[in-house]
Amino acid sequence: MKTNKWIIALVLALSSISVSAQRFGATPEDSVACIRNLSLYTEFFRQGDRIGAFEPWLEVLRTCPANHLNNFVRGVTIVRTKIAEETDPEARQELIDLLREVWRTRSMHFGNEGVNTAREAMEIMTFNPEKLQEAYQLMKRAIEELGVGNDHALPFFYFEYAMANERAGHIDKEEVFEVYDMVVSYLERILREQPGDTNVMQALTNLDIAFQPYATCDEIIPIYERRYEENKNDVVFLQKVTRVLDDKGCNDSELFFRATQDLHALSPSAKTAYLMAQMSNSRRQYSDVINYLRDHVDEIESERDRVRAYLLLAQAYMHESRYQDGRTAAQRALAINPHEGRAYIFIGLMYAQSARACGTDAQISQRAAFWAAVDKFRRAREVDPNMEDQASTLISMYVMQFPTGDDLFFNGIAEGSSYRVGCWIQENTTVRKRP
Repeated sequence: MKTNKWIIALVLALSSISVSAQRFGATPEDSVACIRNLSLYTEFFRQGDRIGAFEPWLEVLRTCPANHLNNFVRGVTIVRTKIAEETDPEARQELIDLLREVWRTRSMHFGNEGVNTAREAMEIMTFNPEKLQEAYQLMKRAIEELGVGNDHALPFFYFEYAMANERAGHIDKEEVFEVYDMVVSYLERILREQPGDTNVMQALTNLDIAFQPYATCDEIIPIYERRYEENKNDVVFLQKVTRVLDDKGCNDSELFFRATQDLHALSPSAKTAYLMAQMSNSRRQYSDVINYLRDHVDEIESERDRVRAYLLLAQAYMHESRYQDGRTAAQRALAINPHEGRAYIFIGLMYAQSARACGTDAQISQRAAFWAAVDKFRRAREVDPNMEDQASTLISMYVMQFPTGDDLFFNGIAEGSSYRVGCWIQENTTVRKRP
């Protein structure tokens, strides 16, 4: 390859060039070369000839790197194309080093160092995956020190690199948990600033899926138990423990109970009230769930936790036979997330449990609530595929509580007609007979 030494020289030049260099170069000679090569490489690039664009593009970066951001954007594509066609290992590595230098020099002249550093880490993982530890440390610096604004993808890559390093034996699982907790906090902060952002919500979902191999309570609990006594008065540590244990369904463990109580005592908040409610729910202390949550749900910052808190409250009200309050809580969960099938399941169950109390005769009015309940179970299945099995089981169970065809006939009620369910339910439904 003819340009090997040329690339090395360019890398050295780029790393030392003044960030205050003029747009068309520091000298008249540089300006002439800059304008000539800018025109040349741009024309090659527009024609789709990335290889032809390479040499004049290199000259632009050498003589006038502050010319325009587009030179760096296009340069990444040009160098990647060159790497793909290079077969000599040494020359290919020099091109990879050049690509990394492009990201660093872009930061010098156009800022956004955090994102550019993260992108450099991604180039390492793409072209030098054996340099796994270096990529991880670069991404760590980008996310935790420099910051990447509201980019929802880069924190997820940070977690992926942590997992890859753990699998390779470079870090332990505890560090993976630390990164997981940090990335969740990062994404939830973005979601608070951009409520309803589906990309961020999907990133959180993908994060939970990726974390599954590390998500067993048998693995998580011993790691935090080893550190508990020396950190039990550390609010940040307790927040981390309760978050991970709650997210991974370990909220019936003794460690979760201790951490929740200690955190609530040290730093009471809507979040700790929610965690205390989780703990009370595990112990079937439903009145305590209501007391902890009733006045604090709307103060919970995380939309995901707020939905879960409303569902917890709905379930507690259901167990306490406070059905109207339970339905209101479930409806508030749906107002935040219309695809939360569990809310419809709870409403349906409360309707079914109210059936006898909401009618005067055993043939029709005391069975009408089952029509409304099945409507909710069907709705749960429609909006939330995760509820398919549970909703179908409940539908099969409760359609057997519908009136018989004879009951409808002798009461003068036509199948398929509209029916208003009374009592506290007050919903219109459709008359159906038992299968």
